[in-house]
Amino acid sequence: MQNSRTVVVASVVSVVAVALVAGAELSQAQDAGSWVIVDIVQVKPEKLRDFEKLYRDEINPALRKAGVPWRHVWQTGEFGETYERHLITPMASFAELDAGGPLRRVLEPREYDRVIEKLRRSIDRRQSYAVLYRADLSVESEDVSGFPIARVTSLQVAPGRGAEFEALLRENLETFRAAGVVFGVYQRQFGPGPVVWQIVENLRSYAELERGGILRAFGDESGRVASQLAGVLVSVERTVLKYDPTLSFTAVAEPTGQQN
Repeated sequence: MQNSRTVVVASVVSVVAVALVAGAELSQAQDAGSWVIVDIVQVKPEKLRDFEKLYRDEINPALRKAGVPWRHVWQTGEFGETYERHLITPMASFAELDAGGPLRRVLEPREYDRVIEKLRRSIDRRQSYAVLYRADLSVESEDVSGFPIARVTSLQVAPGRGAEFEALLRENLETFRAAGVVFGVYQRQFGPGPVVWQIVENLRSYAELERGGILRAFGDESGRVASQLAGVLVSVERTVLKYDPTLSFTAVAEPTGQQN
């Protein structure tokens, strides 16, 4: 989820080299995390009730029947696209996709087509991403219940600087823990747009947005630490999401510290 393309031959060689390095980093990272599929949909305002009913009455029961252990749904929290929804589903391996996904496994072809057509009529667009949870770079909590707000900081790291970014997180994990700063780190690896790192903090209320991001763990030294990221980060985007329990379900316990 981070890649720009150019047509100059010399640049193409550089892009290929970066892609090979990124692929090696990805294969190494898989041992330290787990995959989720994140679907971001824009619901048609006049079809919101139909969308919610379809998920509650048909899609979620089918996913449960297919053995999907949990699915979490988030909506825009005050800032952003009002009718945008983020649907997060665990993925044991990419081999699941060879069978067409969980809905295809449990629905007859005609029933599957009917459900997908109803879904298509209720949304304007859908973007799907494969996202890798990095437990080795995260500060986990045994319980993230009662934290209905999520601050998501999306970071695009400069090509070739990923190791520096990882090192800054890894070398300061104890500082974050000592300060009680809990967050999950994700890599958005496949899907539209560039590869993006995401830092997700679960909050009890909107009021907690005022205390700042994860660098608050360094107190008066936060400016110095931030300066270490100069040249490492290409862009920073912050969004706020609100958990939707009515469209979510949990059948078994998930790994702690993950975006819930």
